[in-house]
Amino acid sequence: MAKDKKRRGRRAYLNDFERDLTGSYQYRGDHYRYAGSLPRGRALAWLWGLSVFALAALLGAGMMDGPGLGRCGYVLIPYAAACVGAVSVVYTVGRLTANGDPLREYVLEQTVRKLPVRGGLTLVLAALSAVGGAVFAVTGGPNWERVVFVLLCTAAFAAQLALRRILRGMDWQKMEDTPGQPEEKDTD
Repeated sequence: MAKDKKRRGRRAYLNDFERDLTGSYQYRGDHYRYAGSLPRGRALAWLWGLSVFALAALLGAGMMDGPGLGRCGYVLIPYAAACVGAVSVVYTVGRLTANGDPLREYVLEQTVRKLPVRGGLTLVLAALSAVGGAVFAVTGGPNWERVVFVLLCTAAFAAQLALRRILRGMDWQKMEDTPGQPEEKDTD
């Protein structure tokens, strides 16, 4: 006889799936509906625009080939990490968009709850890249490529800052009657 095994940790959300009579899995967990001050479509458009702009600004900064800029550790390490963070933010916004409204609880936890952390990390790393680039430009002599690098990293920082402001206005409320769950009837 097989025992029902409850998962803990990273894959705990799998406990919310149950087999129906046909053998397919149905999600029986909670759902959340968007209830922010900005309409959902407009909020997502802002999230997409800001996250893609930040990624493009960071990638554009990487195209600047200032003499020595690519060999300087205090510029290169935060810059590379900021690029990874920006890709993570774009991926998370894409997953949020693809799952529609209402969101399942585990998707909400993996997207909406993680986006401020990923955006904040990208924000800090872009700022460190800009500061490192500015220090390098001052000590090594400014040229137009070093200045453009600093400006593009600063633009990525500003985009992530604006993204955080949009995220503060996004509110998600738990739905009372979740789709896919059988209605409970009073038998009094």
